[in-house]
Amino acid sequence: MGDISDHDTPDTNLLRSDKSPSSSSHYANYPTPSSTTPTPTTNPATSSSSAPHHNHHLQKRGGGDPNNGMALINNKAYSHPSGGDPAMTNAAGAGGGGGADSARLQRKVARLTSYLYGLTVVVIVGGVILIATIASLYAKLYHDLTHHSHQPKVGEQISKILEREELCVPCSEVRLGPSPEEEAMLNVFTKRDSREGQKCCVERPAELLRLLELYINKTYRQEIAKGHISMRQSSSSDDPQDKPAAHLMGYPQRQDQNQAPGRQFPISMWIYREDLAFINHVTYRYGRIVVPDDGLYYVYSQVAFLEVLSPSNGGSGGGGGSGRSPSSAGAYGTESPSLSHYLYRYNIIYPNGGEEKLVQNSITKCWGPNRAFGEYTSYLGAVFHLRQGDEVFVKVSNLTMMALDPKSNYFGLFKL
Repeated sequence: MGDISDHDTPDTNLLRSDKSPSSSSHYANYPTPSSTTPTPTTNPATSSSSAPHHNHHLQKRGGGDPNNGMALINNKAYSHPSGGDPAMTNAAGAGGGGGADSARLQRKVARLTSYLYGLTVVVIVGGVILIATIASLYAKLYHDLTHHSHQPKVGEQISKILEREELCVPCSEVRLGPSPEEEAMLNVFTKRDSREGQKCCVERPAELLRLLELYINKTYRQEIAKGHISMRQSSSSDDPQDKPAAHLMGYPQRQDQNQAPGRQFPISMWIYREDLAFINHVTYRYGRIVVPDDGLYYVYSQVAFLEVLSPSNGGSGGGGGSGRSPSSAGAYGTESPSLSHYLYRYNIIYPNGGEEKLVQNSITKCWGPNRAFGEYTSYLGAVFHLRQGDEVFVKVSNLTMMALDPKSNYFGLFKL
């Protein structure tokens, strides 16, 4: 029983050691188990019986001194690898983690740099290959263009067809108008007379291409004349500026050409955008005014003729104030007793070549042995119902006798 009492009685020295300043200061730096883990509820009898055995065990391990046993517990439970300083332990852990993150970041930067270098190399190589390809294609194209000696395949086939068969069409099907300039467009073809009239024949692929171009152009004008294609948007405005109108002035250049008495020659050159001349919502085409839409139009024209007689023998000469010899006068047919002035309209869909005379005026020349010159003026003006696509123009019987003053010769129209 004595042994049991010795073990069951708690040692006062042990209790005092728990309240010592060194012990309290030591535990102040570290959290006690009771601060983090809730203390379980125990039976007083059980705790009172187990405490002596626990202290007795500590006395044996601590050499019989309870303080030594508590010190052992402290050293075992709260020892740190850094020698017991928590701040240094935390710093050491943080330093080790930061070094690992820095190493991983450096490895990632190195890989990204290598990828960028590789991409740059690929782009440079691709650009060099592209430039080399374009250069080779350009060199090949340049060589083909400079050393091209054979005809195109289509041209070769057409040439063979034209060698075997002759392609001819009536010239009236590709003639675009009555002016000398439009008639000269047909000179590229070989013209042959037949029972049906004059025909235009092609012998080379270039001539066939020109023939198709004229045919398409004439077909387009026919569609305009039939009203299938509108030349301009219709306007409901009453503003006079929106109405079709034109005023042309005589061209100050003598149009020399051989003439036969009684023939009619279109005036194919007018001033239409200079001085007082203008065109408004109409089209000028080789001396003709193209009507944009159907309606009533007032059409007018004036032509001045000037005849200068030769003082030596009384012969007549053609215009502008320069005398002519009798032989040259006869060549131009100025011995005709009259001068004629005409207004015409032309449309591709009209019969008889598309021309239709609107109005005419004739002047009989004066005759006498003492005449030095003759001056004549003809004026025409009337209201006509014109169709879309009609082309109005002027004809005279003698071009060489026309005065050269632009204000003496004029031609125009306006819609009512």
